[in-house]
Amino acid sequence: MQRVALEQLKEGMVLFEEARDIKGRLLLGEGSEIKSSHISIFKKWGITEVTISGEADDKEDDKTGIDLELFERTAKNVKNIFQHAGLSHPFMKELFRLSVSHRFHANDFEPLHRINIPEADEQNNVIKVNLRNELSKKSIKLPEISTIISDLNEVINDPQSSAEDVGTVVNKSPSLSARLLKIVNSSFYGFRSKIDSISRAVAVIGTREIASLAIGLSAIAVFKGIPKEIADMRLFLKHSLACGLLARIIAAHNNIPQTEQLFVAGLLHDIGRVVIYKDFPDQAAILFRLCAGGNELLFQEEKNRLGCKHTDVGKILLTKWNLPETLVQSVFYHHSPSKAREPAWPSIVHLSDIIVNALGFGSSGERFVPQLDEKALENISFPPAILAMIVKQATHQFTSFVSFLKE
Repeated sequence: MQRVALEQLKEGMVLFEEARDIKGRLLLGEGSEIKSSHISIFKKWGITEVTISGEADDKEDDKTGIDLELFERTAKNVKNIFQHAGLSHPFMKELFRLSVSHRFHANDFEPLHRINIPEADEQNNVIKVNLRNELSKKSIKLPEISTIISDLNEVINDPQSSAEDVGTVVNKSPSLSARLLKIVNSSFYGFRSKIDSISRAVAVIGTREIASLAIGLSAIAVFKGIPKEIADMRLFLKHSLACGLLARIIAAHNNIPQTEQLFVAGLLHDIGRVVIYKDFPDQAAILFRLCAGGNELLFQEEKNRLGCKHTDVGKILLTKWNLPETLVQSVFYHHSPSKAREPAWPSIVHLSDIIVNALGFGSSGERFVPQLDEKALENISFPPAILAMIVKQATHQFTSFVSFLKE
């Protein structure tokens, strides 16, 4: 028998053991001969490898053939970004192993965030603003909610709303409609036939789900004009999308029906940080310089230097936009989910954020893997043994977003 990756699977191979999806549902029984339709089903449900009888024709390269020097250098670099997270917990040990393997085999490192700002004297490293005071005095002009988000909120809150209502709102923005259809037709869902209209997407996915996706994409689009010297928004979006993908996968594993809403929670979890980058670029630059010099977590330096964290800003912004409270709480508590009254959703976003930082999918500005709230693993069903499967599924789905990120 041998474990075979999906891309190496061929018709005629025989399953040695049954194949089940992430929820444990049987997809194909042991001893079954694999057909092309089975491979399509595996793709749809996020299966990345199966166990077959006998030996595959195309074996993976022998591990003795790897570049050991490069592997050790990769492991050393990964250990550095785990310095605040620790490796004592079994979950973090397994995540460290997966991070080293992923970064080594991908050979596609996203560089740690660097700001090309000349060294400054101590006086110029002092942040002369208290963000909490500015927010309480409403000195910060938070971006207004777009008309589409406002209209979609009304649709979500109206029990009588229909697929046509959602389609009417979304179709007001051709670019939003195109982005939604691109996601719906990607391996994110794995539909066999093409979905060619928003009304059809609503019919097969659901009114609230499509509306939630549209809200998340519209909210991210609000922020433009961030100085490239402060934040690379391509990397920021990559990080945010990956976190949304993982949140959706973990939610599915926990049989939480609102998977699209958790995708949005992951997508928007760092939106408060974008406000800081946009309205306080000089202070953000100082934060990056201090973190780079002292190897501090950006999250902690926000609190120490600005008087509040990006989660505080995110909560205020999303509350102003009148978004669902479950979404607001998921964003606000994603670094400390056990403090939430309802910790399940914040725990999912928390774990997703940690995993994405470990794998190096994009960057929201944080250079290190955040600390684990160990109770988050108790708030939901997430044994360390399933981490490898979830990471493989997320990595597989994320490839479908490459072209989306270039838009």
